[in-house]
Amino acid sequence: MNHQRLARRAFCLSLAAGSVATLLPSAGTAKVKRTLDLTNPADALTAMIKMRGSLEAEDVPYWYYGTIYAVLPGKTPWPMVDFEGSEIDYYERQPDGTYHAWAATASFFRDTQSGALIEYFDNPITGRRNDVQPNTVSVDAHYVYSVNGFKRTDDDRPIDPSGSITDLLHWRDIQDDVWLTTRRTYPAGLPMAEHQLLRGSLAELHDPATKKVYTTAAPTFIAPWLGWMDMGDHPGHTVWAGPAKKLDRVEDYPRELLGLMEKHFPEKLSAKPS
Repeated sequence: MNHQRLARRAFCLSLAAGSVATLLPSAGTAKVKRTLDLTNPADALTAMIKMRGSLEAEDVPYWYYGTIYAVLPGKTPWPMVDFEGSEIDYYERQPDGTYHAWAATASFFRDTQSGALIEYFDNPITGRRNDVQPNTVSVDAHYVYSVNGFKRTDDDRPIDPSGSITDLLHWRDIQDDVWLTTRRTYPAGLPMAEHQLLRGSLAELHDPATKKVYTTAAPTFIAPWLGWMDMGDHPGHTVWAGPAKKLDRVEDYPRELLGLMEKHFPEKLSAKPS
């Protein structure tokens, strides 16, 4: 992956993905028939796919927005620019019971005060004016999810056959909501991380007739400076923070965003592998 072309969110390994898969006791839990045992690896895999994508092989769009913060040594994190974008996920069950997942992501940048799209950015850190470019993820790889764990296919490290996906997922529920906390995996040495938090309907999750849960998310993505920021080896990094929402189709995006995608990245309006 081009380290200068990072996306989203898409989005912080850092601080954790919980190491416990047990559904901890919750206050005011809704009376929902639990059809999935989240301590069972096969059920946990099914539940995770329903929360993040769909059990059916189809494009699953996420609309997201938020703020990119500059984190400099000894300084208070500073909001640089806002972002808005599209991430489309496509999960496909394989004959061996694993899932393969592909994604198509693009982000556009806005002024933190007015919310207007920006073509240039006056960078107070460097004192230079930067030409702003949309940001996309272009990786010749996909993810593999199994009962033993998950990885990206360009990562040389294998999934531990003695491992359990339940150790990588942390579940909580309260009233009608269920929460999943995990983190995106990256090949060793890539200077980025993503902490993922998803919220959905407890009833949808445990309904065998539903193929997906209509989740909202709060991902946090830690990454190097974007290429257009022209900050090279300047100390520090960025943190992308903001919400996301799963939708049925890209036509549900805000009109301006859909227009930008259709104009600049029509190929990223689907993540289905060719």
